[in-house]
Amino acid sequence: MSAQDQRTGGSITIGPGETHAGDLEVTAGDVLVAGTVDGDLTATGGSVTISGDVTGDVTATGGSVIIEGTVEGDLTATGGEVHVREAANIGGPVEATGETVTVDGTTDSDTRLDGESVTVGPTATIDGDLTYSADETTISDDADITGAVTETERDEGMAPFSNVSLPDIPDAALTPLVSLYLFLANFLFGAILLVAAPRFSDRVSAQGIDRPIVSGGVGVATLIGMPFVLGALFLSVVGIPLAFFASYSFIFFLWIGLVYGAFVIGTWGLSVFDYDHRWGGLAAGLAVVSLANILPYMGFLLVGIALFGVGAFVRALYEWRFANGDNGEQRESAPYPAVQEAKA
Repeated sequence: MSAQDQRTGGSITIGPGETHAGDLEVTAGDVLVAGTVDGDLTATGGSVTISGDVTGDVTATGGSVIIEGTVEGDLTATGGEVHVREAANIGGPVEATGETVTVDGTTDSDTRLDGESVTVGPTATIDGDLTYSADETTISDDADITGAVTETERDEGMAPFSNVSLPDIPDAALTPLVSLYLFLANFLFGAILLVAAPRFSDRVSAQGIDRPIVSGGVGVATLIGMPFVLGALFLSVVGIPLAFFASYSFIFFLWIGLVYGAFVIGTWGLSVFDYDHRWGGLAAGLAVVSLANILPYMGFLLVGIALFGVGAFVRALYEWRFANGDNGEQRESAPYPAVQEAKA
């Protein structure tokens, strides 16, 4: 193996009896070091467990970080749960931060713990100073701590605002305020879409109004197909970063669908009264979205509007992509004319 190694995958294991020579950087769903890492270890994952030996420093970040082996250097651990178990032996300074932080093993240098809950068990040995900050703390009388024990305040960076109190907002007013905020945020995003791509937005509206069932079906098919695409990407090392990017992009894609779905519904509603106005249609549709957000048991309506909008958007994009037909003529217009004009 190379002196420096980077590994990515669903599960990465250094098995018992296996030795990795050199520094190791790992990113995976589950990381298990049961063998030896002869160098520094940087591990990021849903769970990180070190039951073997690491001759250098360890930097571990995960939903849970479990240390039950030997770390000859420093330990920096961050996670929802950080546990230095009884069999663990840490040679250098320890910094552990998490929701729950527990030390039952041996640390040969100064130790700093920060969490909502911090526990130093009866089998713990800390050969140095212990500094901790926590909402709930349990330090056993049987723990062997050779240095000073110091408690510090949590979130010291927020101290300048500790005396500032926010006004109480009545529960009855909270929901309308949230709905107003969402309406304004969605309207601003919709305005960006309409200004940047007015003709394309009209095409989305036409697709939704002319063939609503087809648009809804395309949206549902997109929702069903996306997990399979993401799963296929996660199966390959190269595809994992793309899968994470696609996951966040799909959330943004659904937001586009929600705004465009509202735009289609509002435009159709105004057309019933023989009134055609982009901004009025956007405002009317988003008013329906805000009302659905306030009313109980109407969450399914928001999902339906988003999927309907996704379908209309995909169909409009498909139509624009092949608008030039088979004769090779130039497309009638780009989907974002405002952006194209700015570039020109």
